[in-house]
Amino acid sequence: MNALNPVKRVSWQIAEAIALHDNMSFDEAQGRVVELLELVGINPARKDEYPHEFSGGMRQRVMIAMALACRPKIIIADEPVTALDVMIQAQILELLTKLQKELDLSMILISHDLSVIAQTCDKVAIMYGGKIAEYGPAEEVFLDPQHPYTQGLLRSFPDIYGPRDLPPWIPGQPPNLLEPPEGCRFHERCPLAFAECLVREPPLYETRPGHLASCHLRAPSN
Repeated sequence: MNALNPVKRVSWQIAEAIALHDNMSFDEAQGRVVELLELVGINPARKDEYPHEFSGGMRQRVMIAMALACRPKIIIADEPVTALDVMIQAQILELLTKLQKELDLSMILISHDLSVIAQTCDKVAIMYGGKIAEYGPAEEVFLDPQHPYTQGLLRSFPDIYGPRDLPPWIPGQPPNLLEPPEGCRFHERCPLAFAECLVREPPLYETRPGHLASCHLRAPSN
């Protein structure tokens, strides 16, 4: 809703990137606009409508069409399902997965929603305070988290099959990145922190092949 220009028709907004990068006129780009709209599940007959005439999910499809306009090899999707209801979220994620396979795309998905990450991604990087806290195959990270922050993050996520209790949360506040703390950036909130965590930033230790955690507890000597 915020990325689309409210006073420009959808066809113009998709065609703009094509015209600029593929050295063709807006009229010539309309054929590609029709292809893109069909690809993301929008009736091309709606191409000359304005953004306010589309629902939230349809606007998101328009944005995906714009992202695909110049045939990229990699797409960065930053919170692609935020502010969409659960049913529309599922449709958008299904569409992204389908396009990824059909067009042989690589995709970086940025999200605070762990369920979206678990459903969509092959590998996961958990970040805290601007640093990678843990990285590895999605299944391993979710089933056997190695960093205390990842562990706390997963514990705080409600389990629909578990007891109807408020899940535990991570106490404290994120660090001020203008003046980040010395050592591990999570140490002020970490229940497992010890002296070394306060003075030395941990590197990414490999806990198993392809699975890394930035935590002194994962150092080989530990």
